[in-house]
Amino acid sequence: MKKEVIMGSISDQIEEEEQVENTRYQVDVKPQELSLSRDEIKFILAKVAQLDFKGVEIEFAYKLIVKLQDLYKNQVQ
Repeated sequence: MKKEVIMGSISDQIEEEEQVENTRYQVDVKPQELSLSRDEIKFILAKVAQLDFKGVEIEFAYKLIVKLQDLYKNQVQ
């Protein structure tokens, strides 16, 4: 019976140490607001337009371009 108590306490101790270790490396990452000037957006769009996309990249690139265009339109207003 003592072995079970000792083993239980050791596993509890290990679990507690792992929790402490995990919280030690957790960082509060707060999303930052991205602010780009109109010229920066135009530059990015121009460079993206020059790239060649293949396969699954096409959908990702399309969505990115649409987001950049919307961001540009919102800044113009």
